[in-house]
Amino acid sequence: MNYKISFITLTIIATLFLMFMPLAYAQEDGGASSDGMKFLGAGIAFAGATLGAGMAIGRAGSASLAAAAENENLKTYGMIITALAEAVAIYGIVVALLILGS
Repeated sequence: MNYKISFITLTIIATLFLMFMPLAYAQEDGGASSDGMKFLGAGIAFAGATLGAGMAIGRAGSASLAAAAENENLKTYGMIITALAEAVAIYGIVVALLILGS
């Protein structure tokens, strides 16, 4: 799938969703507004991290399989690079938990 088209589609959907966000908070007291923004920020942080990690794992994994097909000794390096790309998602969940904890 073309990543540019997916990114543009996701941006359009997020823009349309956020366009109606102030209407949802117009009927509340105002006390829960900060809690809602906290949840939204944590969700965006985690979604961005996992989206980036998924793209990195896909590209690094396919490149490591291609390298391992040519040279068996490169399999370990490919797994290490794929694990480093997966660490981005772990950092994303840590940031989301830090946002929710504050």
